[in-house]
Amino acid sequence: MDWNQQAVRSAEQYLSIQGFSCSGLIRQLSSDAGDGYTQAQARYGAQRTSACQ
Repeated sequence: MDWNQQAVRSAEQYLSIQGFSCSGLIRQLSSDAGDGYTQAQARYGAQRTSACQ
């Protein structure tokens, strides 16, 4: 499984539900309450969305 691509999908899903800043999205993706991605995976996913543009 490509965890980076999964992180991108998760990031896009979060953004479709609610607005996030880039750093907020990274925190959500990497938190235990969120998806538990590593910091690197969360950063990769978030940076490929509109939140980090």
